[in-house]
Amino acid sequence: MLTMRARFLATVVATGLVAGCGSGATTTPPAGSQAPASASATYDAYQDSYTVPWVGSPDFTNLRATLKVEASVNGGPTSPFTVDTGSVGVVVPAAEVPNIPADSPPGSLTYSSSGLELTGVWVTASVAFPQAVHATGTGATAQAAVPVLAVTSSRCRGDGVNSGRCTGAIPHMLGVGFGRGTTARAAPTHNPFLNLAAMNAGTMRRGYLIGRDGLSLGLTTANVTGAWDMQQLTSAGAPVEGPHNDWLTPTGGFQSGSGPMHSGKVLIDTGLLDMIVEADGLPSGGTVPAGTAMTVTVGDLRYSFAVGDGGPQTPTDVHRAPARNGTFVNTGLRALGHYDLLYDADGGILGLRPE
Repeated sequence: MLTMRARFLATVVATGLVAGCGSGATTTPPAGSQAPASASATYDAYQDSYTVPWVGSPDFTNLRATLKVEASVNGGPTSPFTVDTGSVGVVVPAAEVPNIPADSPPGSLTYSSSGLELTGVWVTASVAFPQAVHATGTGATAQAAVPVLAVTSSRCRGDGVNSGRCTGAIPHMLGVGFGRGTTARAAPTHNPFLNLAAMNAGTMRRGYLIGRDGLSLGLTTANVTGAWDMQQLTSAGAPVEGPHNDWLTPTGGFQSGSGPMHSGKVLIDTGLLDMIVEADGLPSGGTVPAGTAMTVTVGDLRYSFAVGDGGPQTPTDVHRAPARNGTFVNTGLRALGHYDLLYDADGGILGLRPE
């Protein structure tokens, strides 16, 4: 599901198409244009948003587990779901999805880092966030209707940089990334964070913000505050499914030791704690040794660490992978040790706010 190798590359094999919801106004800046200098100029027309608390109050200065929010599918049990910007689509055990239609089309999804292959059926279902609080201060369940993979079986294929950690357990995943590929299963119609009812009605700016105190759904001048470094993304073109175009992953790169800066694409993948780097001329496997100095760039921002130094932005490991798509770095979640992250799906903007 990803044109570049990454941890949560979701390769979907399915029959039939399940249409998700998604309508309302979309702005598509020309490729190469600059992101807005003023958040107020972009978001002052919007006041509608939700906040959703993180499960377990994670410590961003030392993230040791993925970020999770409470969610339920089709009125089923509420469970902690991982917020994964490295994939697209909701994954849940089929036993937790009530009223699955008998004619639901089969499908499967594989996470490339772990080699975990999931098999089940696709069903368009409601995805609700019961702990959401509306901007007015009232408790109001945020809800989207999107295709969901209801998983009935799983297996570890034995490939991927994290294959040794694969247990075969069926995860609870909210795949909310962008630029994951050109198939229907990678389309924005499968992203629950971009298909809330208010977004479909046009009263909420399609996008989200991953912050210290929780998740914001819908972008407004009230939640897009402070000094953001915003990168205008390149449009991925007309979507395979739905009315909203997708966006390509942002520009960035990495430097390992005293080597050159490798410039290409970057993915801030909140679904894993380690890092994956790829570039022509570098080893295509193994890990970068402890103590090696690393620098990562995301647009105009950069941060540095030494492998194994335990810093807030230092990944648990740095893996090398074959450069099948040129220079690429998957930062992993711990890149957010000093940043909040914003994704504006209507404007095609990735934002990072130093914290």
